[in-house]
Amino acid sequence: MTIELITRHPMPSHPRRSDGLAPLPAPEERAGLRRAWRLTEAQVAEAFGVTAATVRSWEAGRSAPRGPRRAAYAAFLSGLAHGLVPGPAGESTPPRAEPPAPRTPRRRSRDSAVADAAASVVLRGAAPSTPGRPVGPAPDPVPPARLRRFRWTTAAVGMWIVFGHLMATTPLPHP
Repeated sequence: MTIELITRHPMPSHPRRSDGLAPLPAPEERAGLRRAWRLTEAQVAEAFGVTAATVRSWEAGRSAPRGPRRAAYAAFLSGLAHGLVPGPAGESTPPRAEPPAPRTPRRRSRDSAVADAAASVVLRGAAPSTPGRPVGPAPDPVPPARLRRFRWTTAAVGMWIVFGHLMATTPLPHP
């Protein structure tokens, strides 16, 4: 199946429609985008905190997400659509990816585990590779003069905090 780049009707999450709802693509396109990225309904459901049946219902057009979940789902689909690269003309299905290796559970903090789980839901499906610029070291976007001012300001604030603490906690001399 070849997916075309979104040139017919873009799906930006901004600007919002006049009724306040984030625009969603047609139900058939939702399922097609998910399948093109080799994501399962369970993976998408886990990412959005719903059941696989709910994702099937969204993709069939029987229901649609509401509120912040709708905006997140629209942005997710838009990202999938804009990240796709059309395949060769003769290619009808994307190549099969190897199944992910089973992971061993580790003890970690709850915050990092939640963040990793949210990222791995999208990363587990083998996404089509998109050509782009290589990522490498870049110059620091913050100028050195601004860093110096920040360091001096931080040092001054720290000194004032220490001075205030000493003034508040030092007992008064007795006459």
